[in-house]
Amino acid sequence: MTEPNKIKEAYNTINELIKENKWAEAHRACLEILRFDPENIKIIRLKNKIETKVKKLNKKAIKLDLNNLKPVWKTKDYKGILAKLKQLEPYIPDYPKIKNLIDEATTKYQQQLRSDQETGYSHENARIENLLKENKYEEALMAVDRLRIMGIHEKEIEKLLFRIRSNWIESEISKNKTLLSSHKYEDILLFYQQLLKIDPQSERLKKDIKQIKKEYKSYKFEEKKEFIDKSLEEIKTLYRLKKYEQAAKASSEILEFDPDNKTAHKFQKLCAQKIQKTIDDEVLNQMINNQKKLKEEYKTNKKKFVRIF
Repeated sequence: MTEPNKIKEAYNTINELIKENKWAEAHRACLEILRFDPENIKIIRLKNKIETKVKKLNKKAIKLDLNNLKPVWKTKDYKGILAKLKQLEPYIPDYPKIKNLIDEATTKYQQQLRSDQETGYSHENARIENLLKENKYEEALMAVDRLRIMGIHEKEIEKLLFRIRSNWIESEISKNKTLLSSHKYEDILLFYQQLLKIDPQSERLKKDIKQIKKEYKSYKFEEKKEFIDKSLEEIKTLYRLKKYEQAAKASSEILEFDPDNKTAHKFQKLCAQKIQKTIDDEVLNQMINNQKKLKEEYKTNKKKFVRIF
């Protein structure tokens, strides 16, 4: 088949497709011919005719779709409306009204979301207040996390969070008054470390911990002072009783707590001198006794001894 006959046959096929309202297939057939014969006036006119017709049909279909959306607008289902309008976006150049409707639906949907958020926020906020009344602080904190997800009223949420943590801390402190009024400082500090998990940035807790550490240090000093004063009295008594080894040992124990204690150093030195003197006296006495024994033995048995000079 010659080229003109092929084009004629294709032309007839396109017309048949048009009669059958197969616009997309007819349009593709036109483009196929123009790919090989871009100057074919008859096919160009036919393609333009199809495109004009398709635009009219599209506009008609779009109008029908928009009319079908009118009842949905009344239900305020803006999310659903947007989904339908998004499908019509490709036709905006030929039907600008679609963009206006998308903008309107978007604005109303955002307003709707904000309204729903405000309602949800108010409801959750009221629930948190009830949890606070029931002293359910941990649940209240979890509820605050849900409020944060909404992304609104951030300053109010921070204030609420601060109030929950503060109330929880005050509640725990109130329940542990007996412990806090005792001298169990290590347990108290451990208790405050647990409270810091509620609010690591709490200035109240930091201030209390600082004060407790100060009191603990003072308490340990007084405790140590009492021990030292009592031990010094015992050392003096032991020294008077000439129990120098016990007194020296007690002095060493004090110096472990208070290395600069002058009295303990003094008695340690005195005891060392007394102990050394006692040892020296014992050695001297033993030498004297041994000498006496030798003299007695010499008198009774001179042959046993050998002169060396």
